[in-house]
Amino acid sequence: FPGAGAALRRHRTVLIGGGGLFGRDMGRIGRLLPLYGLLAAALGRTLVVDGVGLDGDMSGVNRLLVRRLLRSAQRVTVRDLASARVLRELGIACLVADDLSEHMPAAPARTGRDLLRAAGVDEKGPVIGLWLAAVNDALTPSVASAVLDLVDRRPDMQFCLIPLSQHPYLEAHNDLVLARRLRASRPQLKIVEGVHHPSSVLSLIGALDAVVAMRYHAFLFAERAGIPLVPIAYAPKSTAWLDERRLRSVAPVGRALARAVARAVARSQPAAIQAS
Repeated sequence: FPGAGAALRRHRTVLIGGGGLFGRDMGRIGRLLPLYGLLAAALGRTLVVDGVGLDGDMSGVNRLLVRRLLRSAQRVTVRDLASARVLRELGIACLVADDLSEHMPAAPARTGRDLLRAAGVDEKGPVIGLWLAAVNDALTPSVASAVLDLVDRRPDMQFCLIPLSQHPYLEAHNDLVLARRLRASRPQLKIVEGVHHPSSVLSLIGALDAVVAMRYHAFLFAERAGIPLVPIAYAPKSTAWLDERRLRSVAPVGRALARAVARAVARSQPAAIQAS
């Protein structure tokens, strides 16, 4: 948190948001944010928490700190009904609002197409985006194996990895690490290299025929772009999003994933090749 202490001296309001900032997979950031917010409140700063998601399985100490933090906030908004239920159990009032990314317009359509071309994707055959994460240690090996199996089963399709999250010091949150590991095993995989504004990634999603996704915002972007989604839930926030839409996570098994992708492409392209 470079400069965080100095910011408290300069500003009268502290805004914390958005996303699943307090989940188990956030590591040190998830533990320090509540403490920082409580320090701000103790110094008389106005505290606002906007657009967050809350998991019901927060650890005991973190649950206590988050509860105190949110009780100190002047306003709390959450991005889904599951988070609102968690806060009701904690006795905290909140408003449910769209994820903050909903206020962001997509970049022009050509931006997404240019990113795919720069990654080496051509116009032949269906293009499937792979928006994967290695945050869940128990799930990652199965997902990696299933994706490699998927690539082998569907040589008629092009697969492009989209590592939007590239955390500088938390390897589990640097999707590029997993992407490069997968490409080392299957050189035909493409990767969208570089760091791109989320509006450009939203445009990119709109240029795909389907997306296999783990990250929460991949779900949101696919829904916004109207692109068929093949979801693999890795955390309670992912499952909650799917439950609200009566969708199911796909098992990280090669055959099941291949069938789900074929069905997704068939929805995107009615004349597409059906599942083998």
